[in-house]
Amino acid sequence: MWRGIRACCLLLALAANAQAADLWEEGWIFSPIAGVAVPKLDVIYNKAFFAPLAGQSELRDELPQDAQGESAYSIVSFRIENNLPKPGIAPEAGLEFRKNFGTRNDFIIGVSAWEIGSAGTVLTTLTLQGVADNDAIYERRAKFSYTQYFLGLRHYLRDRKQKNNFYVNATLHEFFDLDYKETHVLEFLSGPPKGFKRVAVYQTQSTGLLLGQLGLGFERMIGSRFSFGLEAAYAKGVNRGVFRTVQARSDFNQGDRLMGPPKPLLEGPDGAAYVLGADGESRHRLDIVLDGWRVTGKMNVAF
Repeated sequence: MWRGIRACCLLLALAANAQAADLWEEGWIFSPIAGVAVPKLDVIYNKAFFAPLAGQSELRDELPQDAQGESAYSIVSFRIENNLPKPGIAPEAGLEFRKNFGTRNDFIIGVSAWEIGSAGTVLTTLTLQGVADNDAIYERRAKFSYTQYFLGLRHYLRDRKQKNNFYVNATLHEFFDLDYKETHVLEFLSGPPKGFKRVAVYQTQSTGLLLGQLGLGFERMIGSRFSFGLEAAYAKGVNRGVFRTVQARSDFNQGDRLMGPPKPLLEGPDGAAYVLGADGESRHRLDIVLDGWRVTGKMNVAF
């Protein structure tokens, strides 16, 4: 009897292993992915993060009132620097599906998202409501994010049923939701606006950026249905992207006597987004370059 039971257990184990092998060879593979990305973002890091808050405001002159009984004002320019530090690496997360064909090749499709930010705070003064040198705490925050989908091919160096294996990936990535946003907060400590805040938000978006990516990875089987993978890849742009259509909003009001709200991020005549140069006069187009390295870990499930 015991021999019969052992034989049945052996047959069940063989059947389970055969089913699992069939899944790895013929089924789908689902993979949550998590890792880090280090795209170049040269224009954001080297230009946008150094854009000053610049503009013009009205300053009440210490002169007699004019014939209509109103105070006279002169126009003064201001330029406030609050350069942002370059952030380090940031996490990327997503999902990946693979459909295998043959014993060494997979078709890949997936989606992932990435976000990075930087912030800085300085003490400054600003001419507001016709009065010079109002002390303020100036906080500046910037955030860049993207969402991408990708598809491509994977080739294993050995039969995928090997416990330890290496592979090569070749994928095409489309970034369909790129977003850059800056928030500027001025909290006044003296003068007529003491105790009040002024907030300005600038945002621009883009889509349709394409990158090709090559990667090398290692995969280790864990049991019959699971495996763990680690992959390093480099992405190179197929086309060059640019941010377009700047959306701006602020709670500066007419009583602040500004010649329009300051615009560190503005829309050019060609519809592209531009950032103000560090000198407060020049402009730089906000191009997008996402070339760079990515390292991801993957938990693979065959089903």
